[in-house]
Amino acid sequence: MTGPRATAVLASGRGSNLEALLEAQRAGTLRHARITTVLANREGVRALEVARAHGVEALCVPHRGFPGDRPAHERAIVDCLKQRGIELLVLAGYDRLLAGPLLDAFPGAMINIHPSLLPAFPGLHAARQAVEYGVRVAGCTVHFVTAEMDAGPVILQRSVAVLPGDDEAALAARILAEEHRALPEALDLVAAGALRIEGRRVVPVRRLPLLLATGNSHKVGELAALLAGLPLELRTTREFPAFTEPEEDGGSYEENALLKARVWHERTGLWCLADDSGIEVDALGGRPGLHSARYAKTAEARNAKLLAELAGAPEARRGARFVCVAALVGPGVEHSARGTIEGRIAEQPRGAHGFGYDPIFVPSEFAPSHLAELPEELKNRVSHRARALDALRSALRAAVLGQLRER
Repeated sequence: MTGPRATAVLASGRGSNLEALLEAQRAGTLRHARITTVLANREGVRALEVARAHGVEALCVPHRGFPGDRPAHERAIVDCLKQRGIELLVLAGYDRLLAGPLLDAFPGAMINIHPSLLPAFPGLHAARQAVEYGVRVAGCTVHFVTAEMDAGPVILQRSVAVLPGDDEAALAARILAEEHRALPEALDLVAAGALRIEGRRVVPVRRLPLLLATGNSHKVGELAALLAGLPLELRTTREFPAFTEPEEDGGSYEENALLKARVWHERTGLWCLADDSGIEVDALGGRPGLHSARYAKTAEARNAKLLAELAGAPEARRGARFVCVAALVGPGVEHSARGTIEGRIAEQPRGAHGFGYDPIFVPSEFAPSHLAELPEELKNRVSHRARALDALRSALRAAVLGQLRER
């Protein structure tokens, strides 16, 4: 591949996912596809305005000009796209069922985003169906387009917890936020040739070995969930028993995270992901902070010590935050990113999910629930570690795709 692949987006409505794609293109995180054309099937839709605002060609081939003849309408679209050298197609809110000519013209080169975890809830009103069926987890799916609606091989999925008070609008809004993250990432992987279709499955052409600089099984599980969808072969420090953990003597989360990542990268030659995190309590001047993991010998003892130090403190003085800095180190490459979640310290522990200080932390966004009471899927979207990892996904994707060029 000599450069970004010419890509067209087909849209029929407000262009929310189109806007996310064009913002990723503007930010430089969409490296292997170049959106040059946006095509709508009706005049006046907002998607065309979004394209023009980003300096991208906006076309309309109205389906009303082809009454009762879907194949003829698609052939007209194909002619427009082929004249412009389009190689990839993205359906982003395109509301026409495909008749055949588009699929024939772009085999294995057309992707779609759908607001459910397919194969659950194909078709219209996916969020409404998720609420009505009482499922606990919903989400979105990017998939290759085939003749059967919403049934093509899955490229990438992102999950969203369904909360007890959710209605269709609330759930749909949270799913849409995940769509905006998932679609640019999936398009970049497809455009780079990082994936291939085997039967009904999409598999990586090659996985990047990534060492997680931790032996903590809880953290490994959380990181694996957060990194889902990227072509990675996750490894842990338990595979290298001859090495001891490096001393975390930095003066900040950033220093400690980078220190660990550098040391493990030097020892193993692998790309390495490390993090350092802590809980900062306002009434304690930011303690325990960098010393959160060493505040006492066990998680239960650490929580008990913190609660004892805040005994009798009013709610106004119990403000706190979790902080995480994640660092990625590879050959000649270093990245770090910070994530935080604000809240307060409860008066007693509650909840069975999570680990560490989660049972005594009440996140502001989900009060009065404790962090350890949130469903795992939700916690993995809002935690300090999740937010730091989200900020690093673009760098991780670049590392994955960089190895393809080295083959």
